[in-house]
Amino acid sequence: MNAKARVPWGHAWMAACLLAAASVITAQELGGDLRLSPNLVPRPELAPEQVVRIQLDALRHNDSQNRGIEVAFRFASPQNRLSTGPLARFVRMIQQGPYRLMLAYESAAYHPVEIVEDRARQRVTLIGSGLAIDYDFYLSRQAGGEWVGCWMTDAVIARRPTGLQVQS
Repeated sequence: MNAKARVPWGHAWMAACLLAAASVITAQELGGDLRLSPNLVPRPELAPEQVVRIQLDALRHNDSQNRGIEVAFRFASPQNRLSTGPLARFVRMIQQGPYRLMLAYESAAYHPVEIVEDRARQRVTLIGSGLAIDYDFYLSRQAGGEWVGCWMTDAVIARRPTGLQVQS
């Protein structure tokens, strides 16, 4: 997200925290074990935190055919897909570097979702393999095209959290 596009979070952040307390469901709760299902696609009724959880749940349960990574890619916004796709490139990006932990994390701490109009941000701290990494998910509600009204991920920024020590 560039500096010109930044949104002041202030009071809107407090309202967003209240919204985050609303029902949060996982892919499994959407109707059976859909983590890797081709039917698991963006829908307007899914909140930003649900999209993040669906993506992370699918990645954590990725299989040898990379169906979990493919599910996560489905929830990437069209603009995000232009920079991270096609799918084969996205698979390599997830399997290497700072995103690799998303495939095998042991625990996740979901921080409050911040929503301002049609933009959202959620930080998730993943811990596993002696690592702790913060992932900031930036999402937007799509205004047009095939996914109009759906929350989709525009970017995920990975960084080491400060002040957290993990022992292996």
